[in-house]
Amino acid sequence: MPDDQGNRFAGRSVFETCFLQPVPYFCYTINIMTYDGFTLAAVIAELQHRLVGGKVQKIRQHNDTDITMEIRGPGHTYMLFFSVDAKFSRVYLTASLDPVPPEPPNFCMLMRKHLQGGYLTGIEQVGMDRVMKLNFEYPDHTRLTLILELMGKHSNLILTDSTNKILGAVKHVGSSISRYRQVLPGRDYVIPPGEPKIDPRTLSLSAISRVWPSSFSERPDTDTVRGWLMSAFSGIGPFLADEIIARAQDDGAVPRESMQEELLQLGEMVREGQFVPVLITDERGKSLVVYPMPSVQFPADRQHPRASINEALDILFRTVVTRDLIESERTQTLTAIRRAHTARKQVIKSIERTIAESKNAERYRQTGELLLANLQAFETGAKSITLVNYFDPELAETTIELDEKLTPQKNAERYFKRFQKARDAASMASQRKANVARELDLLEKASKDAEGARTVDALKDLRRSLTEQDLLRQEVVHGEKQESEFGGERVRRYLTPEGWEILYGESAKANDYLTQRVAKPNDVWLHARQTTGAHVVIRTAGHSGEVPRPVLMQASKIAAQNSDAKHSSLVPIDHTFKKFVRKPRGSAPGLVTYRNEKTIDINPKA
Repeated sequence: MPDDQGNRFAGRSVFETCFLQPVPYFCYTINIMTYDGFTLAAVIAELQHRLVGGKVQKIRQHNDTDITMEIRGPGHTYMLFFSVDAKFSRVYLTASLDPVPPEPPNFCMLMRKHLQGGYLTGIEQVGMDRVMKLNFEYPDHTRLTLILELMGKHSNLILTDSTNKILGAVKHVGSSISRYRQVLPGRDYVIPPGEPKIDPRTLSLSAISRVWPSSFSERPDTDTVRGWLMSAFSGIGPFLADEIIARAQDDGAVPRESMQEELLQLGEMVREGQFVPVLITDERGKSLVVYPMPSVQFPADRQHPRASINEALDILFRTVVTRDLIESERTQTLTAIRRAHTARKQVIKSIERTIAESKNAERYRQTGELLLANLQAFETGAKSITLVNYFDPELAETTIELDEKLTPQKNAERYFKRFQKARDAASMASQRKANVARELDLLEKASKDAEGARTVDALKDLRRSLTEQDLLRQEVVHGEKQESEFGGERVRRYLTPEGWEILYGESAKANDYLTQRVAKPNDVWLHARQTTGAHVVIRTAGHSGEVPRPVLMQASKIAAQNSDAKHSSLVPIDHTFKKFVRKPRGSAPGLVTYRNEKTIDINPKA
């Protein structure tokens, strides 16, 4: 009978005075959100009173992990919510409905086919583990069972027939995932593997005495008892083990008699269904956990009694899951912004190196002039030549390095090309540096906006805006499979209307793989000149003649759009045959040298 204060644990001194107990020091450091076997037992106790005998009216599947079953009971319709999410697996009655996709998933269709119109005849818990069975029956006496397994990333919802054959599951588990237990249609359902444990609901004083390890002293330490509780009893996880110990311990040890009393009272509470749900909050008032009884691990002023554990869990998880979604989205957004910020800092350094290199432009021009004026002084095959430098006021001699494979005329042209590249790069570098500096400012502001955002939609809108401004890369859809031809590297494929295949890398490692492992000697290789960017390859196998101009222009545009110069109005793109591209020994991923190139100027925004 309830006592004068309405406490249903009158006569149970340890539970009855929970709020009045001194709180141990460690209680202030716990920060958890738990759904253990004890919590499931309390949820099932309420469901048995409300749902058994009810008729299944509707079934909705909201996403890959979440399902709501509408059950009509006497005078009321209930919404039973299941989730097999890896992080937040759970079950309870809910007052809200999440959106559903236009086309119901396969498991939802299976559930509707077999369960709609049936009656819920019973709900049971396997031991006190996080496994729940819902039994359904139909007017023709067909019987089905829906089994919910709340086991983190291995959570599942499984439908079986009266012979224990699996009809379907939210998550199919084949032999490639588990050699010991497959969850597939047509297989027999097997309870999740594990060592047999004692059901606390069956405990008696003699039973506890039999399982109390002989190696224990009369007052074992808390760590020893904690491990024993979790390994010996079903439904006792870290939080409940700590709770039992906190109630029973005395001066750092756990007396045997106190432990026996706590376990007996726990078993009786579950058998009788006499739970006292509480919502526990942190120091700032944010919801942490809903539990079937008050906890001595938290201060009394942070524990708030609730009439229904189902209703309390519904409110808690709506808050916690939303909060988790926001923080997850915030983390992804900030990570993307920081990555983009770091990349642009590297671009600034590259531009500064380009500006420094441009100081050599005049020297390259003068060298070309000297060679051009002395074509008769050397022949093909020479590695160097020493000439009088007419540009030096003192007419000192200078030694010029030559390419022994080139003619004197071609050697002179090579230095003029180097002059043109250095001069062109210098003219673009200052403008690019200003553009990149502006982008850095925008990313720094975006980072502050992300840190202050309060909703998932606000964060998604921010990322979308940054992507549209080309400040962030276009996101790759999660779960997209890389083509096996490219060994899992981020190599993308583009097929032109003319039937030519263009490949390009999305990372330095992918660039290496594409150029060194995929491209053939006579494939056309492209890259933005004097800047970081994608390696682009036009495959020529199966085609005769030269690459058509439109195909070359399309590949050049891809190279420009996937380079750090993509915001420029004109990007010079070099192209040559792959056989003229060489990777220096020991160089960084994506770094190559090339020769015999030609250049096309491309507007990446055209």
